[in-house]
Amino acid sequence: MHKPTDARAAAHPATPPFSAGQYSILRNSHRNPDPNSILDIPCSDSFSVIVQLEDFASHRLWRGGRLSYKGGHVRESTSIAYLGDEVKCQHLAPYDNLRINLPRAPLEEALYEEGLSRRIALNCPPGTLDPVVYHLTQSLLPALTMPGQVNRLFVDQVMLALCTHISARYGNTADWPEPAKGLSDWQARRAKELIAHHLSDGLSVAELAQECALSRSYFTRAFKRSTGMTPHEWLLQMRVDKAKQLMLHTALNLSQIGLDCGFSDQSHFSRVFQRITGASPSRWRRSHRAGD
Repeated sequence: MHKPTDARAAAHPATPPFSAGQYSILRNSHRNPDPNSILDIPCSDSFSVIVQLEDFASHRLWRGGRLSYKGGHVRESTSIAYLGDEVKCQHLAPYDNLRINLPRAPLEEALYEEGLSRRIALNCPPGTLDPVVYHLTQSLLPALTMPGQVNRLFVDQVMLALCTHISARYGNTADWPEPAKGLSDWQARRAKELIAHHLSDGLSVAELAQECALSRSYFTRAFKRSTGMTPHEWLLQMRVDKAKQLMLHTALNLSQIGLDCGFSDQSHFSRVFQRITGASPSRWRRSHRAGD
């Protein structure tokens, strides 16, 4: 008879878990899992979104004491498990996946903010190929490898987009209503001021929304309706604008300018600057200084 073991002791996470507000993100991998171990997943009123980073040949999954799945999953596939169902798992092959824990409460809060009041359940068949979930979760991987350089505003927006997508596609919800109206003048002014004052460290969407007396999801939609950009895109644009001023009016080197404007390193600065302006920082600086 197999002896259950604690999931945290047997899973061998490749990187430490990362917490983003009420959510947690964990990369789990094991090259040689013990096929005789059955992992007891702690019960909670939450959903576990599991995205396979490599092909997973075989495993067994129990819910409420009954075997509910036996088989494997291909790379880029998604499964969603409700952790209140007494979930147990047996890994029968090497695995590498990303797991995002989503408590039920914030999902239902997001629905309430959209004018829907109901208890949500998610129904995602095991091994579903969902490119939206895969690419959103891929953008979160740097948060696990470089937690000290994480932009909280970006992570918040990715998590909000993920929650919105899985609720709309896999939840027992009606069609989403029309996007929110734009921000009022004072709300737009306050949000822009806050972003400008936190170019180097950034602010979370929740903090910006609170300052504008709005819910997080309503604020994000209203901000984009008012400005044509998400809060994160606006932040990057302001960082680039500040970098232009420093390049024109100081002798600082590009590496220092990038750091002063809140970019993690010169490579990050160059990528964002070229995407927004169409030119590398060094080329832009040469051409604009030559025109003085």
